[in-house]
Amino acid sequence: MIKPTHNIIWNMTRKCNFRCEYCYFPHDNSPVTETLSVEKITDFLNGTGHTWNVGMTGGEPFIYPGFVDICETLTKNHIIGVDTNLSMPSKVREFADRIDPDRVNDMYVALHIQERERIKGVPAFIESARLLIDKGFNVIVNYVVHPDLEDRFKKDCEFFASQGIPITPRPFKGEFNGRRYPEAYGDRARTIFGKHPEQGKKVAFNFFGIPCSAGMTLLRMEPDGTIFRCPGDKTVLGNVLDTVNTYAEPRPCTKKRCPCRGLEHVHLTATQEDLVQGIQYAVVAENDLSRKAFAQATSLSPGHPCAENNLGVLAWRCGDKAKAMSHFQAALAATPEHDAYVGNVQGALEDSADFDPEICLNVNPILSN
Repeated sequence: MIKPTHNIIWNMTRKCNFRCEYCYFPHDNSPVTETLSVEKITDFLNGTGHTWNVGMTGGEPFIYPGFVDICETLTKNHIIGVDTNLSMPSKVREFADRIDPDRVNDMYVALHIQERERIKGVPAFIESARLLIDKGFNVIVNYVVHPDLEDRFKKDCEFFASQGIPITPRPFKGEFNGRRYPEAYGDRARTIFGKHPEQGKKVAFNFFGIPCSAGMTLLRMEPDGTIFRCPGDKTVLGNVLDTVNTYAEPRPCTKKRCPCRGLEHVHLTATQEDLVQGIQYAVVAENDLSRKAFAQATSLSPGHPCAENNLGVLAWRCGDKAKAMSHFQAALAATPEHDAYVGNVQGALEDSADFDPEICLNVNPILSN
């Protein structure tokens, strides 16, 4: 299967039959009544002359009326990906019987173990996941490692592995007990994400002002057919029920937190690429690879404050407080008004038990001196 270069994220519905505590959508399990004509969608996609990867997400896509029929229509000319909690066995069986696995990029399946146990749905989940895997679908079962679940994560992985279902850890993104995640995992991340360093890509980077192809090669479609530039930039480009005018060339990113697949669409300098890579590795505690990437960034842009600050965090992790202080001071010298850099220098000087430089790992203003 050729992976398309054009992606559209279809937010099919905000309704869901789960009620996970850490979900940012309010729980709403009422019937989906706002639907779109799949013919209108395919008319738009086919009219661009490109093959699209249609990411079908929500909410829960399988509760959408006629979901399998829609998938069958879309996969005639395009590729789909499905974000699902896999909680509707009869619909899953229909999907597995009717949809060609070669036309499905992936099934990104959320385990949500506490909610799964609440509804006594673990056996049905195992049956549905195994059905899809045995049919040849690329099934990625993700486990949101909320701080409350860290202690049980390993045991859960072992159990599902015994059922032939590998688990992919997914970083919790948000605040918990006053700490920002995924940065706050710190060195614990090596235990959680050691076999999945790609999960470092889940960071919400700051690409503000950087040229991005969102609006060209990346779009977001709302339940009513409205097309946004991307999940973060709500600039309206039209509606599939009428007319959509996509951009002709890359435009600067307008958001300071990128919630979408910006890494596949932004146009970075060599230094910026090294900084991004260093942060990805740092978040999953691949400290040596992270240090190498930040060092490369400083060789290209000497004294870059983001690289210096994050090298300081890595040095502090390894117990080299003198080297950490040197890097923190270099970052502060380059950007004297930066609160995080001020805090790291002060915290390193005081060296109190409460000092935690992990919360000041710089994942946001990474792109300018």
